[in-house]
Amino acid sequence: MAGKRGTNKAGAAAPSGGSSPIVTGSLLVGAIGLGVWTLVSRRQMSWPPTQLLANLFTVAGCLAVIGPVLLLSRKERGEGGLGELVWLAGGLMIWVFDIAAILRGEWRSIAWTTPLSYQAMGLTILAVALAGWRWRAGGRDWSWTNVTGWILGLFWVGMGLSTMTSTGSLLALAR
Repeated sequence: MAGKRGTNKAGAAAPSGGSSPIVTGSLLVGAIGLGVWTLVSRRQMSWPPTQLLANLFTVAGCLAVIGPVLLLSRKERGEGGLGELVWLAGGLMIWVFDIAAILRGEWRSIAWTTPLSYQAMGLTILAVALAGWRWRAGGRDWSWTNVTGWILGLFWVGMGLSTMTSTGSLLALAR
């Protein structure tokens, strides 16, 4: 009886991703490398790191850009986890904002990996996570893509909420 995943001649389960582990690893290393190169070329990376969270926001944006490529190229189209939804939504938002900037003719001045501010990205991802959490009543998925999405999502939401508390607007909402 065939399961969800196809089997090869030896009877072993076929990989669920649409690309090989070498391609996936290359994309991940390339994304992190692009983030570090962007920070070095803009002279924003220093030792000791003085703007660590801002630098991590750039690297998270680079990881987000490859999320839709990795997640949409899967052969298996089953339900993913909430983390995958968050990673996909974050990556697609960056792609859409970058394409909109190109169409407006602003391609030279756009921050390609971080077109949205901390607050806009964090609160939008919070909305996606809350909607996805309510919509998806599935079980727990501990795949690396889901865990990566959770880490990115928690980071973005944390950055977004931290900008609200530093300006005092969160306290104004509480009154």
